[in-house]
Amino acid sequence: MAPWSDSFRFSCFLVLVSLSLSLSTQNEGFCGFGRDSEFSSASGKILIKGGTVVNAHHKEVADVYIENGVIVSVRPNIKVSDDVTILDATGKYVMPGGIDPHTHLEMDFMGTQTIDDYFTGQAAALAGGTTMHIDFVIPVDGSLSAGFDLYVEKAKKSVMDYGFHMAITKWDETVSKEMEIMVKENGINSFKFFMAYKGSLMINDDLLLEGFEKCKSLGALAMVHAENGDAVAKGQHNMIDLGITGPEGHALSRPPVLEGEATARAIRLASFVNAPLYVVHVMSIDAMEEIARAKKSGQRVVGEPVVSGLILDDSWLWNSDFKIAAKQEPDVCHESSDQEIRTWQSPSSCTFNRNFAACWNRSLYIQLHTESSWN
Repeated sequence: MAPWSDSFRFSCFLVLVSLSLSLSTQNEGFCGFGRDSEFSSASGKILIKGGTVVNAHHKEVADVYIENGVIVSVRPNIKVSDDVTILDATGKYVMPGGIDPHTHLEMDFMGTQTIDDYFTGQAAALAGGTTMHIDFVIPVDGSLSAGFDLYVEKAKKSVMDYGFHMAITKWDETVSKEMEIMVKENGINSFKFFMAYKGSLMINDDLLLEGFEKCKSLGALAMVHAENGDAVAKGQHNMIDLGITGPEGHALSRPPVLEGEATARAIRLASFVNAPLYVVHVMSIDAMEEIARAKKSGQRVVGEPVVSGLILDDSWLWNSDFKIAAKQEPDVCHESSDQEIRTWQSPSSCTFNRNFAACWNRSLYIQLHTESSWN
């Protein structure tokens, strides 16, 4: 069973439409996509009329004709039969739905569980214009197959398109063979390695090398959560010894240098085996500089920023109101001096340009059987 939901085709076409339109010249606008002057109607046919259609480089007032979940034409003044459902988009923007590449829904982790399941998380995403996401399957006792089956069951609550990445939390011959099954039979082509969370999901450099080589042989993408897990664990113990147990302790226990070190290590190991690398939720300039350096040298590295981290710093973690501080997502700007991160939009200095992915990393946790701070 493939991990894509039955309606995956619809999101695919949304993306393909965007790509197709981006190939049009500025003179053509959207008019090269769909030429028939009139469309007959049947059930499942919709016309979105009169909106401002937007893609990466162009916007134009146009109609969008959809047939059985597939966008057939994007151009002005499309004529349809009377029984086609018409949605008036005058004064509104019409654009492809967003794809969130990094989520953790209904994930059990170290005595906690993410606050959203596949229904509530997806409903929130749809309300904000995200129409597809890629969730991370966590193996069950190291078993990829058991983890996959569990997440397929969880995803039966789905109300939107989804796909799966797969985490690798241990290494042996069984895991190696299961990676092949995931790629060849279940449609998973990206595998995540945690360099953090000592005593739980963290893996060592030996496993990282084995995993990178296996990904390369399968044509799959290796992904890393890059933090020095040993040093972070020591930082956490130091915070507890000092009596610092509030949200600010999170930032203090894992300074940017630890992410930078792990990012550099992962990049160099990936280079050693000549495997492409995707660094998830980049949170510091230390890590960004390592990615930028590798990209400049020609290495195949993708950096994934967290959207909140591009506009917030860690000052909210020090708020005296715990409920406010606890809601602050860990961010990319640890200090006000890090404001040069804002230059990520500039092609001349961008760490994330060309190979860009942005995510919300929806993984808010609540303590089991305790009052939530997220009310």
